Amino acid sequence: MKPKLPKRSSRATGRLLLAVGSMLLAPLALANELMLDEAVNRALAADVWIETSRHNEAAQHALGDAAGRLPDPKFNVALANMPTNTFDFDQEAMTQLVMGVSQMIPRGDTLALKESRFDQQAGLQPLMRAERRAWVRLQVSQLWLDAWQAQQSLALINNNRTLFEQLVEVSTSSYVSAMGRTRQQDLVRAQLELAQLDDRVTRLELQHDINLARLSEWLMAGDSTQQRLVQVDSLQLSADLPAQTLPQGPGAGDDDRARAFIDHPSIQLIDRQIDLARTDVELAEQKYKPEWGLNASYGYRGEDPMGRDRADLVTVGVSIDMPLFSTRRQDSEVAAAGSRVEAVKTERLLQLRQMLAGYDTARASYDRISERLALYQTQLLPQSHEAAEAALNAYTSDDGDFAEVVRARIAELNAQLATIELKAEQLKQVEQINYLLTRTESGEK
Repeated sequence: MKPKLPKRSSRATGRLLLAVGSMLLAPLALANELMLDEAVNRALAADVWIETSRHNEAAQHALGDAAGRLPDPKFNVALANMPTNTFDFDQEAMTQLVMGVSQMIPRGDTLALKESRFDQQAGLQPLMRAERRAWVRLQVSQLWLDAWQAQQSLALINNNRTLFEQLVEVSTSSYVSAMGRTRQQDLVRAQLELAQLDDRVTRLELQHDINLARLSEWLMAGDSTQQRLVQVDSLQLSADLPAQTLPQGPGAGDDDRARAFIDHPSIQLIDRQIDLARTDVELAEQKYKPEWGLNASYGYRGEDPMGRDRADLVTVGVSIDMPLFSTRRQDSEVAAAGSRVEAVKTERLLQLRQMLAGYDTARASYDRISERLALYQTQLLPQSHEAAEAALNAYTSDDGDFAEVVRARIAELNAQLATIELKAEQLKQVEQINYLLTRTESGEK
């Protein structure tokens, strides 16, 4: 006949059963303060890069307006043909006070193309802002989910700590009384699991603090360092995950798959860069055309030695700069500009391939994670709970092993922690897919 547990051990066992019912099945109650969507909106509102981009756009427009104007005329004043023996202005008929002006006219359509080039550079900024917003959404979502996972795991472990303390108390009572089946190794095992639980809590707290600090960098960009430290300490994430909205992905055909990404801001940005490179080709081609220069001067002459007025002189001229004897320099510049166009086209192809591969990877990960999550929710979680209950009931009726009780409770806790991790990873893949399928809205600011 198996020895019965002493009264102290029975009371401890009762408290253990109560803890199992109240701790493992209790919901994780956390303050609903910062939800994922709110974190993203706050990060977008606090992103000073957006304002920097708007200033850069205004600067490019201003530079384009200046680049489309003719160069400033050049004025000159000269005292020409002054006799050096007397330095008498009226002595020689060739002596003149010359005032002139010259104006250069750039080659072909250079001015219009330069202005258009700056406007094209300014047009890149709205697309860069759209890509930045999508990237910020992805980064903040990843940080929020990492912090959420650590926070929920900490709450779960802290809720279960009392249970493991009760296991230590049961094993200690049974071992000290020498009336139960508890062995010294059972006591050591219970104490070891509690210590390992404390170690896991410490590691999760580190992850939680790091992710919150990185998240606060996006949320409080305009605050002082001291204010950020205070706000990070008081920052609490919502315990609820947002509803999943998986967007429609690309079709089965290669053309359909590629077409799903051509409206992404990063691809639109490369398309604009291709247009910019083509403008550089046109600018290089203008160097085959002549550059004109106009100049005019007025020469004032003094009276002759007899006191008679001399006629003043007017000079008008035209200069031209044209590559008549060799065009190798111009040919090389045009070829270089054309190569840059092809290089940007290649970047576009590589970007599309990377995005398509990234989508396939994220979608495959989402599907597999969803399968694992369904397995945990429908089988592993209920079965691990039943196994833990069965092991505890067997032990309390002197028909089970204490080590099996500990193993079963650890298995149940690990299953619950894995479920939290899978939920976070599933939503991460959704955010990754949303980023890859971002479309540039018309009139993006």
